[in-house]
Amino acid sequence: MKTTGVFISVLFAFSTLTLLIAGNLPSEVLKRVPTSVDLESVQHRSSKKELEQLVKDCGSGVVKGAVNSVGMSANNSCNFQVELDPLFFEALESKTGLLAEKDWAYQDGVQWFVPVEREVPSNFDLREMMVGGIPEIKKQQCGDCWAWSSHHGLEIARAVHDGKVVDHSIQTVLSCSKAGSCYGGYMKAVDFLLHGLPEEADFPYAAYDKQCKYNSSSLATGWEPKMLSTPYVGDSKRYSLAKRKPNGNFREGTKVKEMMSAMYESKGPLVVTVAAYSISGDGIYNSCSSINSSGNHMVAVVGWDNSNGKTNAHVWNSWGKTHGDNGVSKIQWECGDAKLNRGLGVSAKVVQYKPTCIPPDVAQVYLHEIKIGESVKIGAEQKTGVTCQWAPIEGLIDPTSCSPIAKPNRTTEYHLSASNSCGTASSMTLVSTWGDDKALPHKVLTPHGEIIVIK
Repeated sequence: MKTTGVFISVLFAFSTLTLLIAGNLPSEVLKRVPTSVDLESVQHRSSKKELEQLVKDCGSGVVKGAVNSVGMSANNSCNFQVELDPLFFEALESKTGLLAEKDWAYQDGVQWFVPVEREVPSNFDLREMMVGGIPEIKKQQCGDCWAWSSHHGLEIARAVHDGKVVDHSIQTVLSCSKAGSCYGGYMKAVDFLLHGLPEEADFPYAAYDKQCKYNSSSLATGWEPKMLSTPYVGDSKRYSLAKRKPNGNFREGTKVKEMMSAMYESKGPLVVTVAAYSISGDGIYNSCSSINSSGNHMVAVVGWDNSNGKTNAHVWNSWGKTHGDNGVSKIQWECGDAKLNRGLGVSAKVVQYKPTCIPPDVAQVYLHEIKIGESVKIGAEQKTGVTCQWAPIEGLIDPTSCSPIAKPNRTTEYHLSASNSCGTASSMTLVSTWGDDKALPHKVLTPHGEIIVIK
């Protein structure tokens, strides 16, 4: 009896250990894992974590081919499945690449845009407007999603507006934009499209940090055609110092309706941040997770549809044709009002290539440092037909001007909103009267009231 008791105890312990090693994954899922994959290895740690979460959220049937004990397809409460293929188990750092940049909103030239509010169709996809063909979706080979999504912005826009498919150089963005490397990059890379891009044959993709082949003069001249503008979608006031959280995120952000309107009006894609997700086939990723995440990946959005009362974004990725449906996936965009699923579009830039309506350009210098009693010119000169508003107006000599003189008696964060028939573009500038002592807390006047900032 004692021997039997010991045997049962050992068997129980072994079973518990096996369960822990399997990460609570059911046997029907483990059977779908390739024998070459060790879920307990450091290499596959992120893949194992994702798989466990998928099974928890959806059931084991979320894995393609998973069957229960009676040979039937396992239960799946979600509207999509994943294939446990080499792409699924690829290291996350080699198929993503977005880096967090805490002070991105406080750089020179950053501007936002909200188009005039109009009705948009319930179903829209830029691929339906590509009469000359659809650009091929390829696979990134290092942590350079930021370069791929930026270059996709130009390729998609040209396929729509020029009616032809042009293979543009990803390597130029990777090597020449100064926005990142094969180990990650930043959202500001999209602005490099204002230079245009050469074709792929001129500077082929090498998938490593190759030296830029173009000199500063060539980069300044750029290549035709060029993007007109690449503003963030939204309103600068949401990104005020007063709205920034300690972790660098913001209390408010981009709204889905604004993103849809911006894409519809410009007939151009969005380049957005997202928390990367796996999906195979034409299902809809409706598992709500990583809500309003700042993300680890950059992709393009080319359209949307409405299914079961939900808006689903059409996401153009850089993971090759096995991701989603031939490289494009569908994801439920919101999980409640202003709750972006997987953080899709927490940061979103609209690619304006040949818009029928040209919005104001309000790019300005972010920081001006002056002494009390001195003045500085701020803002951006505008063409006729543009009306400008400032917030706050304290210290502005002519607050109705698009480019007034500022003479504040305290540090002030000024926001410019310039509107025409296309919508409203906005930007902000900080006129600092802090003097030489920047180590102490300082009061800053913002459109949301006075706050204390510690530099």
